[in-house]
Amino acid sequence: MAEQTLKLLVVSDLDGTLLDSDDYSFEAVLPVLDRMDAAGIPLMANTSKTRAEWLAMRGDFGNTQPYVVENGAVLYEGEEATVFGTPRAEILEVLKPLRGLFKFKGYADATMGEIIKWTGLDRKSAERSADRHFSEPLVWQDTEEKQEEFCKMVEERGLRTLHGGRFLHVSGQTDKGTPLAHFRKKEVAIVALGDRPNDLAMLKIADIGVIIASKGDFVLEAEGVLRSTEIGPLGWAEMMTKILDQFQIPQLTTSTEINNG
Repeated sequence: MAEQTLKLLVVSDLDGTLLDSDDYSFEAVLPVLDRMDAAGIPLMANTSKTRAEWLAMRGDFGNTQPYVVENGAVLYEGEEATVFGTPRAEILEVLKPLRGLFKFKGYADATMGEIIKWTGLDRKSAERSADRHFSEPLVWQDTEEKQEEFCKMVEERGLRTLHGGRFLHVSGQTDKGTPLAHFRKKEVAIVALGDRPNDLAMLKIADIGVIIASKGDFVLEAEGVLRSTEIGPLGWAEMMTKILDQFQIPQLTTSTEINNG
């Protein structure tokens, strides 16, 4: 990494990266976000979460930047939406005949109680998670061999599968890297951070890709990326601090911290 010659754009996954995968806490990243804000470096969320979920939480980060939801399905810039994904109704139609061949359960046929159990969210947050328009998260209940067969059949039908932290996501022919091509037209250096296979596409398209360590034994494999030693938000703060230092982004002074609140 060299000194800053281009504007930086930080693009981040949420669960397991900016947010703790268990309790969704994020205190560890706040000082780094303050430093980025003072330097005018935007944070863009790129998540499998829904628009309703991100809009409900982004105020906690003081964030008003463009954002991508449902695994690359839609890029929102203010109220303007650029759609890359396939409508959920079409996805559910593709899944219907596969239900007799494989064991899985999706949001569409789950009770709100089941979604709460799967996600660990409170009811209001779980309702926002269920407010999907371009993807269907599945809880896989069959064998790994069957999952490979299922993914192949889904792809033959014009859709794709992406593995997130909790779910197997079925979506259209898009991924988290697709919307980032939009920002390639601008003079920005993209830093992307993620922790799961559904993040790989954005890590590959970024100028600097960063894998955040996960809890347990899971290790995301990718070449040409940086890796954190800390887990979740601590790892995010660890790596972004190193990157900001390398790009010579000033540390916050006491007076700046006081002025920002």
